[in-house]
Amino acid sequence: MREIFIIIKKELSELLRDKKTIINSIVLPTLLVPILIFGTIKVTQVIEEKEQQKTIQIGLVNAPENFLQLVKKDSLNTISTFSKTEDFKGLIDKKTIQTAIIFPDNWNQQMDSLTTSSVQIYRNGTKDNINHRVTQIIDSYNSQLKEIRIAQLHIPIQKMTPFNTNYIEVGEQKELIGKRIGGFIPYLFILTMWGGCLLAAIDLVTGEKERKTIETTLSLPISKFKILLGKAIVASLLGFIPAVLNLFGLIVGLKLIHGIPDSFKLAINEMLNFEAVALILLLLIPFSLFLSGFIIALVAGASTFKEAQSKATPLIMLIIIPLVLAMMPGIELSWSTVLIPVLNIGLGVKEIMAGTIDMMQYVVILLSLIAFAVGTIYFSYKKFSDENAILK
Repeated sequence: MREIFIIIKKELSELLRDKKTIINSIVLPTLLVPILIFGTIKVTQVIEEKEQQKTIQIGLVNAPENFLQLVKKDSLNTISTFSKTEDFKGLIDKKTIQTAIIFPDNWNQQMDSLTTSSVQIYRNGTKDNINHRVTQIIDSYNSQLKEIRIAQLHIPIQKMTPFNTNYIEVGEQKELIGKRIGGFIPYLFILTMWGGCLLAAIDLVTGEKERKTIETTLSLPISKFKILLGKAIVASLLGFIPAVLNLFGLIVGLKLIHGIPDSFKLAINEMLNFEAVALILLLLIPFSLFLSGFIIALVAGASTFKEAQSKATPLIMLIIIPLVLAMMPGIELSWSTVLIPVLNIGLGVKEIMAGTIDMMQYVVILLSLIAFAVGTIYFSYKKFSDENAILK
């Protein structure tokens, strides 16, 4: 064990001499999540405020007077009246108007006879703000006409409402929020962990080759397995520490950033309590060893830093795809998913944050990650022991 600590101390001292390593592995991960949260909230607020202040250019055909008055109530609405249907698609593409509403010629007759009519609306489906505001105008006008018809028919409003719906939410807010955003959180810190493990593992193996110091390390009176294990532990630390800082940065950011509803903050505080954070971090320990051993095995035969990166970087897809699947609402943690690396962490974190984790499934996830970590460490040891590959 003392020999492994010597290797760990040696490799850590070499890595941390480089200021870029400290900045990329410690400083940036700590600040990244709070900055992302704060920036996203502020940008969203600014965009929404600007969109609400924008003028909407509405084209109207055969619009009744009461509808015109409703549109004119909002000073941000600009009206262009057309006598007949035009090439509204072309007008919208040219930004002459942004939407067009076409009423039939006999609209007033249809309304007087209490029949159902139809209104055509030309719009660009990508303009969410415009479409939302126009929809509000249409819905408001529709409600007005319904009230007029009910009054004409002398029907009490109560008779037009067969029943009311009262939704009783049995799930706690903590569970609802945890299920919805819990899959996104591991996406952040697992990618951070991958980046840290990747750079450290390449530097500790291929970097030593380029610096011509790998022979000196292998000549030490220490077994190759202990040297490999020391390097794998250091690489995993350079992945684990940024992930931890990322997680705590998220917690601090959610507490300090203004603009987040108090109810949401309260739910987040309940989700990210000491027990939940401890369970999440416990999963990351074997996973970081799994990543470092996997990457070392991949880059053991590479002769240059560039070659090692080209071998390992494409495998980021093996991390991203399971994480994306974990964020999908239809995929839940079950006995069929507990053994799938990365996916089981994403789903497990969702359940931990929602407070619905099955501890038997959690134990299986943890044991499977430990088994995968042992397997990759052994596999990387076999690659590291091949002198034809490691010394070329």
